[in-house]
Amino acid sequence: MPNDPATQTPSGHQDNITRRKKTTTTDDPDYSQIDAPVTSRIVTNNVQREVKELMKHLNEPLANYVNKELKTIKDEIVQVKESMTFINNQYEEMRAGLAERNSQIHDIEKENEELKNAVKDLTTKVNLMEQHSRSCNVEIQCVPEFKSENLVSTVMNISKVISFELTESNIHNTTRIAKQNPTSTRPKSIIVQFSSPKIRDGFLAASIKFNKSKSNDNSKKLNSSLIGIAGKKESIYITEHLSPGNKAIHAAARKRGKELSYKRHTFQHRQTSQTTSLRDFFY
Repeated sequence: MPNDPATQTPSGHQDNITRRKKTTTTDDPDYSQIDAPVTSRIVTNNVQREVKELMKHLNEPLANYVNKELKTIKDEIVQVKESMTFINNQYEEMRAGLAERNSQIHDIEKENEELKNAVKDLTTKVNLMEQHSRSCNVEIQCVPEFKSENLVSTVMNISKVISFELTESNIHNTTRIAKQNPTSTRPKSIIVQFSSPKIRDGFLAASIKFNKSKSNDNSKKLNSSLIGIAGKKESIYITEHLSPGNKAIHAAARKRGKELSYKRHTFQHRQTSQTTSLRDFFY
């Protein structure tokens, strides 16, 4: 017989009640699906915040160190730039100074060349003037010296030997000149100044002609015995009275001719002019 609810005792009533287990919020699948993203975001934010704080604490000393090092580098770069600027300025000054010096050197070289040309021209002019001043003169070489000698008589005797008509009035001056080489044993040369270049040229040409006529026998060429000077026979040479410059040229030409074994020494005024023997010209 079924139980009568009215007659059931409380305990019996409770025994017939089905008791369900109380669930928690965490076990509720709907609750977990709603709160899980929120919890993850909170954790992420916390982690990020902690990381930021950590990075902040790490970055400050690192940034200070980097800034300090960068400042040092910047200062060094500034110093390098200043040094480079100074060096560049010095270089520019040196280059400008060098350019100025080069310009001055160029001007000096140009001026020096002009002065050299001027000196050369003046030397040539002086040489021409000196030679022109000797246009009436001849130089008689290797005539033996005597204390009581009469040079005018010596010149007159030479003119007779070479068959040149000459009077004492044609002779303006005679003198012996100092030796170029004091140790030389040769007698001092005699300088004769005639009254005109024409007489000088005639006297010189006659002496050359005389020696040419005796070319087969050198002992018969003009010598000291032919003009009445006693003692050892010495050859006598008659030349133009050359200026120092021309005399140096003549000596150099003769020396070079001997080195090259030339028998004759010649010169030309121009390439198209006739060649003239220096031996004939000077002797």
